Amino acid sequence: MPYLPLWLASLGFDGWQVGVTIGMQPALRWLSAVVVAAAADRWRKRHVLLVGTALLGSLCFLPLLVVQSFPAVLMVLGGIAVLHGSLIPLLDAVVLDALARSGGDYGRLRMAGSVAFVVGAFGSAPLLARTSPALIPVLLLVPQLVLVPALLRLPREQPGHAHDARPPWTLLTPPLRAFLATAFLLQLSCGAWGGFFAIHTKALGLSDAVPGMAWGLAVVAEIVLFGWGRRLVARFEPADLILTVLVVTVVRWLLTAVVTSEALVIAVQLGHAVTFSVFHLATMMLLMRLVPPANSTSGQGLYGVVAFGLGGSAGLVLAGALVDRVGADRVFVVEAVIAALALLPAWRLRGLLREAPPQFAPATVAR
Repeated sequence: MPYLPLWLASLGFDGWQVGVTIGMQPALRWLSAVVVAAAADRWRKRHVLLVGTALLGSLCFLPLLVVQSFPAVLMVLGGIAVLHGSLIPLLDAVVLDALARSGGDYGRLRMAGSVAFVVGAFGSAPLLARTSPALIPVLLLVPQLVLVPALLRLPREQPGHAHDARPPWTLLTPPLRAFLATAFLLQLSCGAWGGFFAIHTKALGLSDAVPGMAWGLAVVAEIVLFGWGRRLVARFEPADLILTVLVVTVVRWLLTAVVTSEALVIAVQLGHAVTFSVFHLATMMLLMRLVPPANSTSGQGLYGVVAFGLGGSAGLVLAGALVDRVGADRVFVVEAVIAALALLPAWRLRGLLREAPPQFAPATVAR
């Protein structure tokens, strides 16, 4: 993932083409995700849809070994996005529904995914340093070989009944709307990190291995935080955690814009443990309170389409449009301002939750 922009650049893509190619991914993923999630709740076929879309999407990674033109790459990555878009919300819904009998600690379960990311990031760095970005499609294909067998072993039951499931838009209570606005702005501010951090470090004259090292160490910090996240969500309210995340994110983007030494560039990105991990933990606990159990998958899909779909795509496209004009360092300044704007709906969310406690209390919250 950290090296995908380098592969696209090696194919001769311009900055706007990299921005469009990567930027369309969240939108396609999460638009398809909210549709599949709603179908999973309505028909109670979550496990079937999870395995089926995973299998078809994995097959789409094969053409990446040969495609090189902008339209062809756009089409293949678009197909992967549509088919694999529902994996995250469906998987998170399975985890939260089975949380009580799985030890009640979401952070420790989620930590396994972070460990896998570290293995991929650190393992890819020396391979790419010795070869070329042409190896990236192969590295993306390898995990697909074991994805479907792993998903087949997940729990198949879903709580609630089909007649209790509601359309996703009916879930939009004032607190949920305030939360979604916050999540949208936070993800909007992450465009340069998600799509152009490798290009930023290259412009600073740093080694091509720096992006992988920075992402890898950032996720190591993420793993540590997930490991003791149970105590974190037990001590602080989700809305308070979200406000803290936004302040730290503003500082992180401002520092990213000004530091130039390799050690400092990498060290600043340890803030990812807050920008992503703390926010993710707070989000999972908050959704358990704001969304009825029969709509747990739809709630995950709705969060994903607004935050990662609309916010993520808009952030990548915005960063792609600005990077060639003002430079990646100034793009991070713009994103610090966007993260600061997210404090407004986050503060409203805090007030709404204090005025009227949510209807759906989490019976299995890790406390």
